Formats: sequence, structure tokens, C-alpha cells
Amino acid sequence: MTKTKIIRIIPSIILYISAVLLIAFAVWSFIYGADIIAQAKAMGQLPDSGVQYEIINYYMGSCGQYAVYAILLAAAGYILQRIQLTTCVPVDSVGTVNNSIDDDDDDDDDADELLENTVETKNESEAKSDS
Repeated sequence: MTKTKIIRIIPSIILYISAVLLIAFAVWSFIYGADIIAQAKAMGQLPDSGVQYEIINYYMGSCGQYAVYAILLAAAGYILQRIQLTTCVPVDSVGTVNNSIDDDDDDDDDADELLENTVETKNESEAKSDS
């Protein structure tokens, strides 16, 4: 990879790292919350039925939002990486496409060589038929 490509993907790498940190925090928060709920049930502070809404609300408030944010950050990093790695067509100041920059497409060179060889072969066959 060239230095410019590495520099261009740094923002997406930062988003990926942030997503991993948020997922790690969400998992830790989920485990810690499950332990707190288990302790509350064991001590009799939390009844076994009728509190499902409160339990789900606790999980969504303590770890669910971080998991959603991590998914959004990972998606943003992926989209940013795809946008930055696409090549742009150079346009000059008046808005026309600048074809002066040579891309590394060897198909055009092969087609030119084939055309030149065909013209040379045709000229040789015409020269032989004239003599």
C-alpha cells in the first residue's frame, strides 16, 4: 500500500477501534448487570415475575445502547473506507474530464498492439500480392 492509501484509511480504522471498544464495554456492562440482577433476586429484592419490563429497561439502558452505537460506528467505518478507496476521475477547472492521466489499464495497450500488428500484416500481404 502506498502512504496516501494508508493515510486515507486511518479515519475508518479509528471508527473500527471505537466500535470494538464500545462492544467490549457493552459486554462488560451486560455481564455486570446480569450479576447485579442475580444478586437482587437471590436476596429477595427483585421478585421473579412482573418485573420483566424493568429488567429489559435496565439492560437497554446499561449496555444495549452501546452495542447499537458500536454497530453504527462499524458501519460508518466500512462506508468511509469504501468511499475513500474508490478512485475519482480527474476533472479540470471547467468541468471536463481530464484524460491526460494514464491509468494502469493494460487492456488499451494490448488493443493498440493488436491493431498495429493487424495493420502491419495487412500491409505485408498487400505488398506480396503486388509483386
